[in-house]
Amino acid sequence: MNNRKVNIILGIAGAVLGIVSVLTMLATCFGVSDSAGHSSSLGTCYNVAFGAQGYSAVPLLVIAFVLQIIGCVLSVVGGILPGKIAAILLGVGGLSFVLGGIFWFMAPSAFLGINDPGAAENVILGTGSILTAVFSLGGGLVTFYTAFRAFRA
Repeated sequence: MNNRKVNIILGIAGAVLGIVSVLTMLATCFGVSDSAGHSSSLGTCYNVAFGAQGYSAVPLLVIAFVLQIIGCVLSVVGGILPGKIAAILLGVGGLSFVLGGIFWFMAPSAFLGINDPGAAENVILGTGSILTAVFSLGGGLVTFYTAFRAFRA
């Protein structure tokens, strides 16, 4: 298989990981744990980021969502284009995936900075923000590797 076809496949793979990271935002973002160990959910990542259920929107998480979408688009476009321009687009796409993933790991702190759910010290990270961050970082790694291949060619 030639280098161009591999870059197209890897660009699409990075975008698929980015789309999965956006879809995992439907899971529970985080919750509040009481002294007995019982946890209650504060909503999905979409609810937390865009402000639903009586909470204010969290701009850092909205930026993380936008960065994931930008990473998906640049991963596909960079995989299709040839040459050094593709490497630049893929590098920017990989960077936006990685930044989006890092922002999702910072979700509880960003949420508590704007909203006060009551017991601030008991906020626990949920599956939604963990999976969103992991898949976003995975998309970033695949996109960075594709950028490296495009730059080398």
